[in-house]
Amino acid sequence: MSVALSPSRPVPVTAPPRLKPHLWTLDEYRRIGRTGLFDGVRTILLDGVLYVMPHPDPPHNTSLGLTHEILQRVFAAGHHVRNQTAFDVGTRNDPGPDLAVVPGSFRDYATRQVDTAVLIVEVADSSLFTDTTTKAELYATANVPEYWVIDLEHRLLLVFRDPVPLPQGLGATAYRTHRTLAEADTVSPLAAPGATIRVADLLP
Repeated sequence: MSVALSPSRPVPVTAPPRLKPHLWTLDEYRRIGRTGLFDGVRTILLDGVLYVMPHPDPPHNTSLGLTHEILQRVFAAGHHVRNQTAFDVGTRNDPGPDLAVVPGSFRDYATRQVDTAVLIVEVADSSLFTDTTTKAELYATANVPEYWVIDLEHRLLLVFRDPVPLPQGLGATAYRTHRTLAEADTVSPLAAPGATIRVADLLP
C-alpha cells in the first residue's frame, strides 16, 4: 500500500531580532564596582564599554613609579598626583588614567570624583593605540591642557597639548599640538614651566 506524501512547505524565515550591546553609564559602572565584582581586577569604561586591563608588567610599574615620584617633586604645592584612580569624563567614561596631576589636596575630593587635571600621564605598552586615540580625545574633551603618553616600546614621550573642538559636525575635541620626545630630550610641564624633566628619567 502506498502512502501519498504532502509536498513540503517552506518554513517561513523571520529575521532575528537585532541585538544591541548594553552601554554602561558611569553610575552603573560605579554601582557594579561597589559590589566587589571587580576586586583584584583593574577596569576602565570607554564610551560605555567596560574593559578589563591586563596586569601591568615590571617595566610598566617601574615607569609609573619613577614618573609618580618626579611629578610629586615638581608639583609639591597646590596640586597632588593621583595614581590609577577614577577620572570622570561625561556620563559613559572613566578612563582610569595612570597618573593625574590635580589641583588642591586629596581631602578636596573626599566627597566627589576628579573631573579636572592640569596633566594626565599614561604609561603605554600594549595600550599605545588606545592611549593615543580614544583616551587622548577623552582627555581633550575634559579640557585637560596637557597629556603625556610614555611609549615604553619605542622609549619615547608623546606630548599632547592645546585641546580644541574639531570642525562642526564631528562632535569631538582633540589636541592640536603633538610632540615626540626621545630619551635625550627634556620637557617642562605647562603647569610647572620652571621644572625640567629628562625623558630618560621617566623610562625603566
